[in-house]
Amino acid sequence: MTSRIVSLLIFITISLSANGEDLIQRLIQESEFELARIELYKLYDQADSLTQPKTLAAIAYTYQLEDRHLKAKILYHRVLQKTDLLSESYVDSIKTNLCYSLIEMSEFGSAYGIFSNLENPHILPVKQRFFILTAERPDELAKDLFTPEEWESLQAFSGSLKSPRKAAILSALVPGLGQAYASHTVDAAQSFLVVGAGLVYSTIAYKSYQQGELGLGLTSLTVGVTALFHYANILSGERTAIYRNMKLKQEYLKQADLDFQPLDLSGDYTAPTP
Repeated sequence: MTSRIVSLLIFITISLSANGEDLIQRLIQESEFELARIELYKLYDQADSLTQPKTLAAIAYTYQLEDRHLKAKILYHRVLQKTDLLSESYVDSIKTNLCYSLIEMSEFGSAYGIFSNLENPHILPVKQRFFILTAERPDELAKDLFTPEEWESLQAFSGSLKSPRKAAILSALVPGLGQAYASHTVDAAQSFLVVGAGLVYSTIAYKSYQQGELGLGLTSLTVGVTALFHYANILSGERTAIYRNMKLKQEYLKQADLDFQPLDLSGDYTAPTP
């Protein structure tokens, strides 16, 4: 309730000093994205066929700023169904932002299918970002996107990443080994102790069952729970490697100055012509 009151006060304050497009720009600058969308939807309802697609693209952009990439993706797809009146460069900008959201959602195949046909200057960082985030799968097609020094650095970085598949196999062989391979020793110790204890109890239960000291139901339950823990351990090994790689990738993106925001599409929605 308090946050809504604060937002309303901010909206009133900004409204007194700005109107129309300036109001929306100010709201976005103040990170009041929901209020900005309300104003944009008002414009969208009043807009003609020339300005509606750009207004919708501006709305999608505000969702991206909130990291709500699924909603942004849906809206950008709607805009791309009405591109007859838009310039080629503007359509490319929309596709660039769409690729940005697809990459953030790990829909790498869809992103690649779109940006592989784009050559505008704004798409280069998005392409570079894509190949860094998929660095486990070195692709020589990416070589032309980087300087020789950047490519050498990326190759070295790729070699430092851990294979999620290998981590899963190692955890299957020895509980916790995949986590240790992914440099998470605490998780490795926990998995080893939990699954190891389960194996000990399962062995004791099975021997007791053979000697007639324990029923089949309790023995099966013990073995089943241990198997479940072991399966969770395998998944944990795989995910630990994935999370480790993602953390390193985000750090690498910052070092490469590729931790950028999508293209600002919020200032062109009132233009009378594309």
